[in-house]
Amino acid sequence: MSGNAPGPQSGGLTMRAMRGVTWNYVGTVGRIAATFISQVVLARLLGPEQFGTFGYAFLTVSLVALVVELGLQQALVQAEKLGDDAVAIAAGRLLLTGAGAGALIFVFAPQIAELVFSAPQASDVIRWMGPSLVITTAMVSANASLSREIEFKVIQLAGLSAYVLAYVLIGVTCALLGLGMWSLVIAWYTYSLVFCVAMYWFAPRRLWPGNPFARLSVQRFGFVIMSTNLVNWSIDNVAQMAIGRSFGAGFLGQFSVANNLVKVPADHLVRSLQIVLFPLAARAQKNDAGLRRAYLTLLTGVGLVAFPTFTFVAVMSEPIVSTLLGPKWLFSAQLLTPLAIAMLFHSGEALCGPILGGRGEPRIELRLKSMTLLFMLAVLAVTMTISVVAVAWGVVVVYLFRWARMNGALMHRLQIGWAALMRSVMGPALLACLAGVVSVGIELLAQAYWAGMADYWVLAAAVVAVTALSVLSVVLAPSVVLGPSLISLLSQMMQTHPRMARVPGMRRIAALATAG
Repeated sequence: MSGNAPGPQSGGLTMRAMRGVTWNYVGTVGRIAATFISQVVLARLLGPEQFGTFGYAFLTVSLVALVVELGLQQALVQAEKLGDDAVAIAAGRLLLTGAGAGALIFVFAPQIAELVFSAPQASDVIRWMGPSLVITTAMVSANASLSREIEFKVIQLAGLSAYVLAYVLIGVTCALLGLGMWSLVIAWYTYSLVFCVAMYWFAPRRLWPGNPFARLSVQRFGFVIMSTNLVNWSIDNVAQMAIGRSFGAGFLGQFSVANNLVKVPADHLVRSLQIVLFPLAARAQKNDAGLRRAYLTLLTGVGLVAFPTFTFVAVMSEPIVSTLLGPKWLFSAQLLTPLAIAMLFHSGEALCGPILGGRGEPRIELRLKSMTLLFMLAVLAVTMTISVVAVAWGVVVVYLFRWARMNGALMHRLQIGWAALMRSVMGPALLACLAGVVSVGIELLAQAYWAGMADYWVLAAAVVAVTALSVLSVVLAPSVVLGPSLISLLSQMMQTHPRMARVPGMRRIAALATAG
């Protein structure tokens, strides 16, 4: 079934990507909203210490999950042909590794808490998070089968429904009942179980587990993916591990929540593209021209959202933290500024890996990310001797380094010139400058003329001003802000979806594309 997925010849590669992305972003918008609401409410109810203690368990489980998944989700998607026997072997192997790892964490939780984190109080929560690895690995083969068939509508709706039920309803209710950090554990299990059941229910093929010890041809590719995922995880999380071990649960909670405020939206923004780009790149490995257009177009699209948004967050960090999280979390405002800046580079770099992996070149990403990890450890060795805030600024330097290496490798392989890249990011960069200047102006006006005004009013004024000026910029100067690649794509979409022409400014965009 999945081996007969339509190739690039069935339509423009960029258009196929955008069709696949549509349902991903329906789920993404809902997930960002649900995550935002649940994280803010839970942070206010639980406080930094409770969040930090749970953070030890989440770091443990998320790291081990990458090992026991064996890179098989992407390996199953990337395979040119995939039979039912291979899926069954993968499902059996995943269940075996998940059950084994979960049992080991359950037994050795006290040693993990003491030796790895120097946090014996986290022993119980680490122990009871371990068995969730069985559920995590169980859903891998189902997710891969749906991804091969570009069934992102199912994946996103199931994920969104599971998250709302688990975190917004059950997690918040448990926190209100006084269950503390166990509210997060209950929410995690609820989300994992509901999502897993939905994946199996809608999977396009039978997923009964087979002999886990039989030969699996995609496993070699999976090991490369697994290694790359481990390196990526280390780059993103080793700072949190170091902070938790050296500064304690409270500082880990402050860093984790500040990081979640920017990284969760950034990850949702790019992950929806990643899971589309990977299978499409796998089926268009020789179509460099199509991949080049898709990359530059999506880079512009992501930048138009990410650049002004995270610039705004970096400038307005104090009003944001004060308004959303309250006085217990004010220290995290000092961390939010550098972490938001880091997301500018993270959101662009995250598009590179799926294309390299889909082209059958995962070892390039592994090599570059390994170099980044070594650089991260060197930066961390210096910043940890200064302060937690210094660690956050070190993350900015590391993310910039990672983006430079990954983007450079992709530009070389797809023959992308610097002029084309600059054209793609010029509009997002202009919106970022606009967001930064307007936000600083609002803050200065508040200090000079609106002394004593509540932070939430300052934040609201900045949001309205930045949003209005950004929309006005797009409408008045679309050729500058959107760039040629995105204008061309929007023009194509208007031909297939005539109702888009009713949106203000769309006819002007179509005219620009025709003139170009």
